[in-house]
Amino acid sequence: MDTDAELDRLYRVPPEDFVAARDDAAARARADADTDAAREIAAARRPTRAAWLANLLVDDARDEVEGLLALAPVLAHAQRSLDGAALREVSAQRNRLVGALARRAAALGRAAGARVGPGVERDVRWVLESALADPDLADRVRSGRLERYERHSGFGPLGETGSAAAGLTPDADAPRGDRSPQPERGGRSRDGDGELAGRRRDARREAEHRAAQERERREAERHAQALAEAEKAVETARLAAHDAGRERDDARDRADRADGRRDDAHRRVDELTAELERARSAAEEADRARDEAGRAARDAAGRAERAEEDLARAEEALDRLRSD
Repeated sequence: MDTDAELDRLYRVPPEDFVAARDDAAARARADADTDAAREIAAARRPTRAAWLANLLVDDARDEVEGLLALAPVLAHAQRSLDGAALREVSAQRNRLVGALARRAAALGRAAGARVGPGVERDVRWVLESALADPDLADRVRSGRLERYERHSGFGPLGETGSAAAGLTPDADAPRGDRSPQPERGGRSRDGDGELAGRRRDARREAEHRAAQERERREAERHAQALAEAEKAVETARLAAHDAGRERDDARDRADRADGRRDDAHRRVDELTAELERARSAAEEADRARDEAGRAARDAAGRAERAEEDLARAEEALDRLRSD
């Protein structure tokens, strides 16, 4: 099994499907007798939703992400030099890139079928902004296997310990080869001395063999017990992590739904505000039309009154002419 390719695939699986996909991949590795791959895959941790989106983003737009991360030394230099103009320029560039990449990551998550609310998109922005200030985090982002972006998540690197060698080193009293037996005082024969020395060597070798077997048995028992305890601890921790992750995901889902309701309410407020503005504009237009119509009516009434006066004068003149 190609472990790297399998891990890359896993970190692009939606977080809610990660555990099942990881366990299936580890089981396939064990079935292939690839214990190293099974161990490495089983140790993979489910990413947060924001980390998952960052992984999708790196996979889809690596050059753009690298372009953003390349601003880190430029931004740091501007901050150290206290160059206000340069700092404003690079900060504006950073904000544009971070915003565009966060929106792209959110779109990738939605395309994968996930609900991505403003809160999660904001978390992605924090991931990218934090990576600009933290080179280690930037490397984890580049890897495409980000699990979480907190600088100190409570899980530090495990130091390597030396393997125990008790019971595995050669015994200091091991046989060191045959020696010519020395005759004992009292006249014992050379053949008798050799036979006695041979029996002693055989007895010593047998005792050493039994002691080595006992050491191996005890070491195997200790190893088996330690392995069983470690497997139990891993399973307990895995169940606890699964439960905690489910509670966290449920809380995030509730937060996303709340974000959605808030966004809907804001959109409704915007719609009502726009409708109110249109109504106000219509009312103002009606007022203007009413004023214009009033002025036109008053002008027409004046003209009518003057016309009636002209008519009366004309009739009077006509009557005078007739009477003459």
